[in-house]
Amino acid sequence: MAGDPVAELLAEALRDLVRFVDERPDDATADDDVRALESVAYVLDQVPPEDRSRMRALLGPEFVATLGWI
Repeated sequence: MAGDPVAELLAEALRDLVRFVDERPDDATADDDVRALESVAYVLDQVPPEDRSRMRALLGPEFVATLGWI
């Protein structure tokens, strides 16, 4: 995985999301949930432009459109 920005960023995003779900406090709000999802999108948005076609193939065109990669 070292040297593969797509795999590294996907792993980071997944790790962050699982950590959020696992550690989510009982009093978390919808705003907290949105911030967690925005954090995942921020990580995925760091994929270099030359690797975005690979992300599109992995995640689907609808999802990558939400990242603004149209």
